Amino acid sequence: ALAVQSVRMGIDYKALGIGWHHPSSRTAYRECQHRSITAPQSRRRAEASRHALVALAGAVADGEVDAEAAVTEAFTREIGLAAGDNAAASATFAGVEAALHAELLLPLRALNEGEIRRTLTGSPLPKEPLRAVILTITEAVLRGPGEFTRWRYENEVGREQLRGLSQEQIELWREPTTMEHAQNVTTHEDEPGELGFFWATKIGGPSHGFDYESQCILPLLANARHKALLLSDSRWPHHPVGRAHLRLLWVPAAQPAPRLWLEAFNVDFEAGSLYSGAWEAAVLHHAVAKADSMGVGLSVDSSLAEDLKRVARSRGAKGSVRQVREPMILRPSNAFVEASDYLSPNHDWIQTEEETTRPISRALYEPKN
Repeated sequence: ALAVQSVRMGIDYKALGIGWHHPSSRTAYRECQHRSITAPQSRRRAEASRHALVALAGAVADGEVDAEAAVTEAFTREIGLAAGDNAAASATFAGVEAALHAELLLPLRALNEGEIRRTLTGSPLPKEPLRAVILTITEAVLRGPGEFTRWRYENEVGREQLRGLSQEQIELWREPTTMEHAQNVTTHEDEPGELGFFWATKIGGPSHGFDYESQCILPLLANARHKALLLSDSRWPHHPVGRAHLRLLWVPAAQPAPRLWLEAFNVDFEAGSLYSGAWEAAVLHHAVAKADSMGVGLSVDSSLAEDLKRVARSRGAKGSVRQVREPMILRPSNAFVEASDYLSPNHDWIQTEEETTRPISRALYEPKN
């Protein structure tokens, strides 16, 4: 896996930078034919990586180095970490193994080597706060399996984002819920470990990804209030075919009310020919079930009100659906920035203070309990 991701799939982000010239689907990275991968700069770096891995294999075979330590050091070097970085020093083989299984070499390399300078609308972004977020994310991933998830929900900012939920509700929110649907469709909040979130925004769009508008993926990775609801179809076994952002937000009140905030459903560009309207219904079924289990309202785009009613009826849910205009409280982001076309006209912006959005027209499902 290390050789495949660093050599065959390798992109030299240090030379090419980040931007819209990189692949827009996960399949394109695996096919290794995109111009970012075949670029001379990327091929030169890939050849250097190949030589280093050949030398490493020889040293391991001769008993000169421990295999697990060598692979760990090689991975941290390949993603652009300096030897003195805490993320490199605290990396474990188990963490690297999990990262390789999730194909995270390129996402982590892009984040660590790319230079994020401006928001989509052109506002300047300071380098150091974003660099600190990226290093913290990288360290959490490489510390070991499950450490990324633990850090996401248990850091101080993350706990504040979920303040007001009961312990049972927090556990239900953290759970990577999976639901099976008709026609061999599955909806899931990734899987234990949540490393699939790094690839989530490469599913459809146009959207940000780890190597273009890279700052926009940081809220998904760093915030306890933010998940990706993914959809898999057995006809496309390679990776999920759809995704929607799912957030836990709050409505202003004397005692703020929690909302599951579901954003648009996007379909993978390569799998678009398989699209079925049943996919969006499955996503709504999943979101309604999550709202029922947590006992919190589910907010969706107002155009989906009738679909939401049908789904609730088909589930035998006792809740109600109505049109609302509600502002949303955004507690400070653990990513330094926030990103959403639905919560702000800015698309992405610095969000270190609590904010309240304008009233937004939505369809609201309220569980009976």
